[in-house]
Amino acid sequence: IVQHWYQAQLKQIQPGDNQKDPKTRLQEYLQGKRLPLPTYNVVEIKGEAHCQTFTVECYVKNIDRTFMGSGASRRKAEQAAAEKILQLLEMK
Repeated sequence: IVQHWYQAQLKQIQPGDNQKDPKTRLQEYLQGKRLPLPTYNVVEIKGEAHCQTFTVECYVKNIDRTFMGSGASRRKAEQAAAEKILQLLEMK
């Protein structure tokens, strides 16, 4: 019975796919290179309490750039900013 419930979700899992969120991947990348970890700061919160949008800046010292991300939660905004940094690092 349990297998039947989760069968569709189990089929979507791809072995080898990266299951980690962007913040975790960025942290692991930087640690692997022995670089300083990023800092995240909330710079803006817009909207009503039940429907807010967070804007976060992420700074990585060795890149010397600030990246912005936004999302429905602080965590999602941080992940969006981290994803932008990862995209830049993957191009190098």
